[in-house]
Amino acid sequence: MRLITVLLVALLSGCTTTYQPVPENYQGDIATFESTEEQHSTSKSDLFYLAKVDGKQIYSTLSATRNATYGKGFYLKTQLIQTQVPAKQATFSIIGRTEHAAPIQAFTDEVYEVKGNVSFIPMPNKEYVVKGKLGPKYSAVWIEHKDTGEIVDKKIEISGSAELGFFEK
Repeated sequence: MRLITVLLVALLSGCTTTYQPVPENYQGDIATFESTEEQHSTSKSDLFYLAKVDGKQIYSTLSATRNATYGKGFYLKTQLIQTQVPAKQATFSIIGRTEHAAPIQAFTDEVYEVKGNVSFIPMPNKEYVVKGKLGPKYSAVWIEHKDTGEIVDKKIEISGSAELGFFEK
């Protein structure tokens, strides 16, 4: 019985790990990605963040925000994180999403989401910012050079509604 419990815990804990884009003991150049938000109230914000690197799930601003908000009722405590990545060719999955403090709020209010991939080679020792706009008629998410505001590659855009359905929230 004890062996089954240990195996079950090991199996389940494996499901919660996230990819670390910069491997341990990495010696090469890195770049940094920052998340942003548009705060609507103390219980609602639009978050714009890096979610995956080369198709692998990373610890994101959404996860950090949900962890920080847990147990705070209707108060959303956003955690905008920075992610370091090797300065090499990669595909970056970015998301813009409306987040509410309490899950019940999402069911009674709009939740917009836009997501997509941008492939490029980040410049060594440079900072990038994930930005966006969410709304009923237009939504977009993109990556900018922090220093210049220049958009990297392209915007991921939705003309029309990017509102999620009831069961997608």
